[in-house]
Amino acid sequence: MNDEPESHPVNRPPHPAEWIIGAASALGVLALIGYLCVTALTEADGPPVFEVAVDEVLAGSNGWHARISLRNTGDKTAADVVLRGEDGAGETSEITFDYVPAGSMRQGALLFAREPAGLELTVRSYTDP
Repeated sequence: MNDEPESHPVNRPPHPAEWIIGAASALGVLALIGYLCVTALTEADGPPVFEVAVDEVLAGSNGWHARISLRNTGDKTAADVVLRGEDGAGETSEITFDYVPAGSMRQGALLFAREPAGLELTVRSYTDP
């Protein structure tokens, strides 16, 4: 026969802390499932929407730098976004942004040989990541 006292009784009632932790865990899991369901059902499914702006134009040692901002105000992320700038004299410059998530802003610069006047910015293309 075994003379050692049993260290873990089989039929002991659960400690109140076990009930509290179990209930809190169950509520957390239910809240997470509810959040994911609401997000999945209400999330808009529109395309990326781009807003572009010239922040400043600076003279550099290798030409003129037109610092620009690209903002994606749409519902989807865009990749490989090609932005083209054309000045009033017909000189063009392009920049590609690798990744522009929904609701984010990216910055970069277009380079020109002469000071760009009347700069027109257009997004030429993007891919779905």
